[in-house]
Amino acid sequence: MEPVHSLPTDAAPRRPRRFAVRRRASAAVLICLLAAAAAGCGASSPKQAKAPTTTAKAVALAPIRSCLSRRNYNIQPDSLSALETAPRRFQFVTVWNLVNPNRVALALTISRTAEGAARAAAWTRRENRKIGKGVVAAPVVRFGRIDVLWTAKPDPPDVRNIYPCVRKSS
Repeated sequence: MEPVHSLPTDAAPRRPRRFAVRRRASAAVLICLLAAAAAGCGASSPKQAKAPTTTAKAVALAPIRSCLSRRNYNIQPDSLSALETAPRRFQFVTVWNLVNPNRVALALTISRTAEGAARAAAWTRRENRKIGKGVVAAPVVRFGRIDVLWTAKPDPPDVRNIYPCVRKSS
């Protein structure tokens, strides 16, 4: 007994309908183009934020991230909610906490502009002076739009590991 769904042996296999496939593909492309055009209609609106996209930001920060990873630093980015607690005048793009078990812990703050980084560095230095009162030596070093916030005075190996990575990306 033959199964009901099988083709007879003398019948040729059905060829796909090329025109139907082409029409469906053309319709899909047309729908995608219309959707893209509709999405881009408000692109010039002044209400849109000028912050870089997550992908663009990740690509821009990839060299410094890979450099620090090669030097055995574990990068722990601050959450978006933590980042939003910082004053807007610092213009932070991201804040990374860097941990290496053999080195001094530190944080990197990356601002949109050098002016934002300068304001953040000045504020951090003032706060460190208030808190430390000379007890804690936690230098703040600025390279363009990147601030290096040490948690203690860095040893020469710490400086040799961090500063070349930051200089390349600043």
